[in-house]
Amino acid sequence: MQSLYRSFIKDNAIVLIGHILIYLKGIILMPIIIKTVGVTIYGGFTLLSSILGIAFGLSSFGAGFRARRFLPSAETMSARSDLFYPQFFFSLLSTIFFSILLMILDKQINFYFFKNEISYSLLIIPAYLIFYFLYSQGMDYFRYTSRIHYMTVIGLTFPYLHIALILIFFYIYRIISINMLMISHALSAAIIAIPCFWIVFKEIGLNFKFYNIKSLLSDIKLGFPLIINFILDFILAGSDRYFIAFYLTVTDVGFYVPGYVLGSLIILIPKAMGTALPQLMSKAVDKKNDHEAQLMLNYAIKIFILLTIPFILGSVILGKQILSLIANSEVASKAHWVTPIVALGSLFYGLNMFLSHVLYVRIKTYAILKMNLFAALISLLSNAILFYFFKSILVAAVTTLVSYLIAFLYITSIVSRENWHVDYQPATILKSIIASLLMSALLLYLISFNNGNSSIAMLGGAVGVGILIYTSTLFALRTFTTKELQFVRSYFTTY
Repeated sequence: MQSLYRSFIKDNAIVLIGHILIYLKGIILMPIIIKTVGVTIYGGFTLLSSILGIAFGLSSFGAGFRARRFLPSAETMSARSDLFYPQFFFSLLSTIFFSILLMILDKQINFYFFKNEISYSLLIIPAYLIFYFLYSQGMDYFRYTSRIHYMTVIGLTFPYLHIALILIFFYIYRIISINMLMISHALSAAIIAIPCFWIVFKEIGLNFKFYNIKSLLSDIKLGFPLIINFILDFILAGSDRYFIAFYLTVTDVGFYVPGYVLGSLIILIPKAMGTALPQLMSKAVDKKNDHEAQLMLNYAIKIFILLTIPFILGSVILGKQILSLIANSEVASKAHWVTPIVALGSLFYGLNMFLSHVLYVRIKTYAILKMNLFAALISLLSNAILFYFFKSILVAAVTTLVSYLIAFLYITSIVSRENWHVDYQPATILKSIIASLLMSALLLYLISFNNGNSSIAMLGGAVGVGILIYTSTLFALRTFTTKELQFVRSYFTTY
């Protein structure tokens, strides 16, 4: 079991670093767009990317489930080909269909979602969807044939190639537009897809294999629940932006998104852990070591809570200064309260993700679907009602918090019936709050000492000192057990 714990730490550390590097793309891209052409273009780019993203997510209708499920165990290249190509050609045709549909509905989309505030070429729609489809198919082939090193390189190259192309186009044409942003994204996907499919064709050839009606319907039946979960996840994570665009303006979306992105940064922790934790928990449960699985989950929750509480309080103190740096003073003025509200909501969202692992291990996936459905309905209704009365971007942040909180209460009641001991460690939470308050007091002093002036050096120094104070206080309050410290020490001395 000691080796299982080492895998828990090692796998999560590697994946977390990868997630951070990928997530930084949004942080890097944000000031490039906002400081160059303003928040309206940034808001329009965010909305259009989301619309095309959900269209792409829906385009398969769930087809491809069998390929993803059985490619890992396919023993011959012929078997891989039989699994890969039917879903490939169906999804390609479906993607083309969605491209044409969006082009036909472009005037309605521009009127209802963009208020005719932005303009773009219709040709970027099929270019974006088709090239991203090829990129996604290549990525999935490597993922489900267990070429993790290929998948990691692809995942890290794509966002930074996108940024590089934007900077190159800006250097040449001295302008940033929605067309340029979307074309850069499509070209990045195409450039990466070329070597991916060179390897795919080399391994399994190019075979024109298609579904028959029976196998297509069977595959869709298995995969369609995942599409429903995708829609619900989109409603929870992205529908607030469309309510803002509908009730307010695209420019207000540009104000809201930077605050949301900064406030949801802490979600990296449960997302990264979620790539390794469910498998390790499953192994423990399959070996009748439920206690070990519960212990790993409780360790993960403890780590998340210890990182999230100071993040929430820190976002209250430093959110405005950070937004001024990564966006501009106008964004910071309008969105600085969005950040801590979303950060608090992210605490419950992260806990929901951890508790979902329990239901996954117990094979209670229908309960996860019910939780997401419940939370999505709360989000839609609360946004529709509150935006009608209060025309403020803070409404979207508050409804995000409320929907995640209600979902947390709901899934907690389900997990409690599974005889699974989840230890939120109230003493640890109290110690974290005390340490965070001391950190916050110091940060307030540093800000007042600098007369509210913001700079990368000042903020970096303040964050560094805050981390030092927070960590020192945790150790002074004996937050970590001797067993935990000994294990971490033995891990690093071994590796």
